Amino acid sequence: MIISVAGSGFVGLVHGAVLSKQGHKVILFDINQDKINSIINFCEGKSNDLPIFEEGLPEILRTSYKNKLIEFTTDSKRAIRESTFVFIAVGTPPDANGKADLSYVDSVAHKIGEVLKETPSYKIIVNKSTVPVGTARRVRKIIEQYYQGEFEVASNPETLAEGRAVMDSLYPNRLIVGVESEKARKLFEELYSSLFSPGQSRIHFMAPESSELTKYACNTYLASQVALTNVFANLAKKAGANWREMIPAVLGDERIGRFVHPGLGFGGSCFMKDVSQLYNTIKEIGGSEQDFQLLKQVLEQNENQKMQLNIVLDRIYPELNGKKIAVWGLAFKKDTNDIREAASLKVIPDLLKKGAKVIAHDPQASEEFMHEMKKLNVDTTNLMIVEDMYEATKDSEALLILNDWKLYRRPDYNQLRSNLSKRLILDGKDVFNYESIKEQKDFEYHCIGRPSVNILL
Repeated sequence: MIISVAGSGFVGLVHGAVLSKQGHKVILFDINQDKINSIINFCEGKSNDLPIFEEGLPEILRTSYKNKLIEFTTDSKRAIRESTFVFIAVGTPPDANGKADLSYVDSVAHKIGEVLKETPSYKIIVNKSTVPVGTARRVRKIIEQYYQGEFEVASNPETLAEGRAVMDSLYPNRLIVGVESEKARKLFEELYSSLFSPGQSRIHFMAPESSELTKYACNTYLASQVALTNVFANLAKKAGANWREMIPAVLGDERIGRFVHPGLGFGGSCFMKDVSQLYNTIKEIGGSEQDFQLLKQVLEQNENQKMQLNIVLDRIYPELNGKKIAVWGLAFKKDTNDIREAASLKVIPDLLKKGAKVIAHDPQASEEFMHEMKKLNVDTTNLMIVEDMYEATKDSEALLILNDWKLYRRPDYNQLRSNLSKRLILDGKDVFNYESIKEQKDFEYHCIGRPSVNILL
C-alpha cells in the first residue's frame, strides 16, 4: 500500500518509519526543505543528525530508505496524488490560551482538496496529530470546497510515549480509529494487519468524534493522576510520611493505575496541550464551571510542582546571587531530546533571574534547550552547558536533578564529594537510591515524597 505522511516531526517521522518497516511504501512530505534535506542526508550516511532522538528510529529509517520503502520530499501534490492513505501529522501547538492551533492541519486539507480536484480518486485522509473534537468534520468541509467525490476523513490519534515511541508503534497495546464507512474500516484493518497476530487485533473502531475525544480522555486521566500523586507526595513529606513506602499499598487497589511516582510534574508534547485543549472545549460547549475548573487546577498544580526544588533551594540559600548551581537533566524525561514543557524551562530561568550561575548537563537535549531559551528571551550569560555530567558539579553549591536518564542513577559519590562545595543534592525524579544516599552521611539530600536526609547545612 502507498501511504503519504504530512509532517516530519516526532509523530510523522516515527509513524512513517514504522509503516515502511511493515513493507508499505511511504512518502513523507514537509514544506520545510531544510528538514527534508537533513533527514535525507542522515539516511544516506552523510550526517548523523536527526531532528528527534528515539531509540531504534535511525536503523529503521536507513534500512527503509536503502530499500526504497520510504522517501522524503517537499512535493506535497505528488505525495498526495500517489497515495491511498494521507496521514496528517503536522504540529498543533497550543496558543496563549491553551487552544490547539489548527492552521497547519487546515493548510494540508486545502492542499488535499486541490489535488483531488485536479486528479479525482478515493483517499482516506487521516488526522494522526492530536486534534480537538470535530476536526475530522472541519477537514471534510475544507476538502469539499474543492471536491465532491468519494473520500473519507478518519481519526487515528497517535498513542506514543516519547522515549519508547518506536516500540509503541511496532507493538501497540491498542489502536484508536475513527471511521464512518465499512470500506475505510477494512482498509485500516489491512494497513495495520502486520502489527497484530491473526485473530488478536486490538483496533478500537468508533466514530471520528469518539476517536478524537478518546485521546484527550486518556491523557487527561494520566495528567490528573500525576497531579494527584504529587499532591499526596508533597503532603507525605510535610507530614513525615514516605510516599514511596505507600506506593505498593496504593497500587494494591487494582482500580488505580501506574502513574504514582512523584516528581516535578508532567511535561512533553501531550499532557499539557491536551488538558488545556479539553479545558477550552468544555468552556466552548457550555460545560459546567466545576468541570473546567477541575482541569485548570490540574494544570496549575503541575506548574507549581515544577518549582519544588527551587522552593527548597530558596529556603537553604535565601540569596543565590553569584552561587554556582549544577543541573542534571534538561529534557522533560529520559530517552528523549524533547524539552517541551520540561521542568528545566522553569527551574533554570528562575535560578538565572536570582543571579545564580548554572552549569547544566543532558546527554541529548542541550541544543534544543538553548534554542528554547533564545525563543523565551532568557538571558543565558550565566548559563553553561557541558558534555560531562561531573564537570557540571565542579565547585557547585548544589546539584539539582530534573530528569531520570540512566547515567544519573549510579553516581560516583567520591567524584561528587570532591566536586560539590556544599554536598547538597536536590533530586526531582527520585533518581538516587534512597538507602544508598543515606549511608553516605556527608550529603544533604532532598527528594519528592520522602523525608530529607542528612541535614548538614
